[in-house]
Amino acid sequence: MIVTLENEYLQIELKSFGAELTKVYSKKTKLQYIWHGDPTHWNRHTPILFPIVGRLKSDRYILHNREYELSKHGFARDQIFSIISQTENEVIFELSYTDETLVSFPFKFKLQVIYQLDNTKLSVTYKVGNQGDETMFYTIGAHPALKCPLLENTDFSDYYIEFEKEETPKQLLLDPITGFRNNQIKSIALGKKLPLSYDLFINDAIIFEGLASKKVSLKSEKHNHGVHLEIPDWNFLAFWTKKEGTPFICFEPWMGITDANNSSLNYTDKLGIMKVSNGQFRYHHHTFDFF
Repeated sequence: MIVTLENEYLQIELKSFGAELTKVYSKKTKLQYIWHGDPTHWNRHTPILFPIVGRLKSDRYILHNREYELSKHGFARDQIFSIISQTENEVIFELSYTDETLVSFPFKFKLQVIYQLDNTKLSVTYKVGNQGDETMFYTIGAHPALKCPLLENTDFSDYYIEFEKEETPKQLLLDPITGFRNNQIKSIALGKKLPLSYDLFINDAIIFEGLASKKVSLKSEKHNHGVHLEIPDWNFLAFWTKKEGTPFICFEPWMGITDANNSSLNYTDKLGIMKVSNGQFRYHHHTFDFF
């Protein structure tokens, strides 16, 4: 099912499959901002990563002496969400545990995804609930793909990532062979601007921990349009695109991260693991501002 939200500035489309944002059109700039999902490059738009971010070693984990299998980025992005509320400017999607999800993720979860329009902004809130009798462990992340280049007659290399503050974060490096973290951490002086090039992504995503900035932006020296992403309380921020010529860049706030080469299979020891007590909820949110 396709859902449309609209105000005087933006028109957006979402689908119940994956509760995924598929289109953002600005009535002011006349631009489309979200990658349209061409399978030639990548057939997704803005998938939700739950109940894991990244990959588990051998796609397996151990919890309470039992072994479970869970594929990369979890199952939420491939599930049909229910629509529990909708107005002109807001929609709330919901996904709850089933007998099928309990096979790979033995927790009685409820995940709500709330999209709200406010002028040129779109806020996205993840409400993670535990309906079971024991503490629930999970990770969650966003994976929005922004069109890049945004305008015709510009190139990927004409764009840059702008940070709100001067940055010297930790970069967590990936093994180019396995795709897992190699436990090498590099402190880099980013400053406030990271020019885009496909060479940045030769070993897959670039992942930062400990950013001071609560807002990052996609901008270009060639024009005045772009996207701000407000990320108030996320532990990691990754950027990703595919091979040279791929016309998008993903800005990915994460609570959790892919395994390392030497990670144990113990789920509760997973780097970045989150937990929520029985009967409780946790909230994670980010906000786009399209200009």
